[in-house]
Amino acid sequence: MRLVLIFFSFLFLFANDTNTTLLKQNKEAILDQLKKDEFYVNYQSYLSYKKLQNQIYTLQRLAKYNPKKYKEKLQRLKTELELLSKNQNIFTSLIKIKDLPKPPQITNPFQIFNALNYEKEVENVLNDNIKTFEKYKQTLKLMQELEKINKKLKIKDNGLKQAIEDFIMINNIYKTKLKTLTAQAKIYRQKVKKEIQKEINKLILLIISIAISIVIFLIIKMAVKKYVKEESFYLTNKILNFINTIIILLIITFFYINNATYLITILGFASAGIAIAMKDWFMNIFGWFVIMTSGNFKVGDRIKIYLQNGQVKIVGDVIDITMTRIVIYEDVTLTTYLYNRRAGRIVFIPNNVIFTNPVFNYTHHGMSTVWDGIDVTITFDSNYKKAVYLAKEIVSKYAKGYTDITKRRLQKLKSEYHIKNANVEPRIYTFVEEYGIRISCWYLNNYATLNLRSNISAEIIEAFNKEEDIKIAFQTFTITKPKEPNDERSQA
Repeated sequence: MRLVLIFFSFLFLFANDTNTTLLKQNKEAILDQLKKDEFYVNYQSYLSYKKLQNQIYTLQRLAKYNPKKYKEKLQRLKTELELLSKNQNIFTSLIKIKDLPKPPQITNPFQIFNALNYEKEVENVLNDNIKTFEKYKQTLKLMQELEKINKKLKIKDNGLKQAIEDFIMINNIYKTKLKTLTAQAKIYRQKVKKEIQKEINKLILLIISIAISIVIFLIIKMAVKKYVKEESFYLTNKILNFINTIIILLIITFFYINNATYLITILGFASAGIAIAMKDWFMNIFGWFVIMTSGNFKVGDRIKIYLQNGQVKIVGDVIDITMTRIVIYEDVTLTTYLYNRRAGRIVFIPNNVIFTNPVFNYTHHGMSTVWDGIDVTITFDSNYKKAVYLAKEIVSKYAKGYTDITKRRLQKLKSEYHIKNANVEPRIYTFVEEYGIRISCWYLNNYATLNLRSNISAEIIEAFNKEEDIKIAFQTFTITKPKEPNDERSQA
């Protein structure tokens, strides 16, 4: 019996030692986890901060009596305290709550897309805070397990007990703050939803306003097309489109700019920068305004423009005038024949050229004729009077219709312009040149001069060739053969 008791006592002692060893191993494992735990480390830093504060306070009292003795130590402790300053408050050390993003201000339709992502951002912040709180509770649980082990090992740890009390207190505050944050998130979401709905309603109203403006101008265009001449409708249509665009821009501006002062300030700064960066573009728009209001030329007119200091000459019909450029269809003309040797191209010319280059209008105010000239040179011994008579007869025959048209057009122009010389009859001039008498024939022709010029030139040449006393001159050269020496001796 005694042996049995001894055996069971031995087993009890052995089991007790084994249990103690396991408890100690668990304690070490928990301590290792706590040493790596963010909340526990922050709490220890907080305790260190408070401990340093007390030490500094004590040393400062002692330093009153012996400053030199405690000066160096006080300086070192103050440096350490500064390093731990972020842990001076237990709440900021342990409560790790991310703030909610502020609700976006929705002032235009583009910000609706950002607002739609706001709910996801809020949800992410709340989830992150919940995960952090779960980690905090896990830290508290580890500390409570450690306290249970200490009780089993009969170890008294007042510091651990105080830490658990502090963590439990913070745990309740943590919960309250999370609830408050969740309630705030709900308010923010509702606010953003209202702002989105408000902006959508505003956008719908804006679209309706723009649609009404477009419909009104379409009705005006239909009325204008019905009662305005076709040649005037193009310009009227352009002006109506411009006015409609300005009205739409004003509608958009007043919908989204509530503060007029703010609008003026923005326009002031923006216009200064844009005016410098887009000088040519603004000059093109100003040129368009000048073209449309001055009436110097319009769509359908035949014009001639010199570009690049006169090196490039463009002659053609204006087929479009936009806010930035003049569009010309290049025709076969005398300029094409003499210089370009190309035609049929669509030429785009910036509107600002009208400020720096001359523009010749062949059809201004209904004028459809221009003066054209043909020069023919005859020899000095030719009957120049007969040549002048023949040339004038031919030119008058071909130019008669254009002469009559020009007379009527000039009568209208006299009411607007001061025109002195209104003589529209063909003119023949004679000039003495180096190798003959030049007969210069001037007559009125339509602005497409090549056809009539070709016909008149052919008939003048044919008429002159029929006359024996009229000879067409051309440059001549006299070639003399030098005499040979043998010829001179024989003559002598």
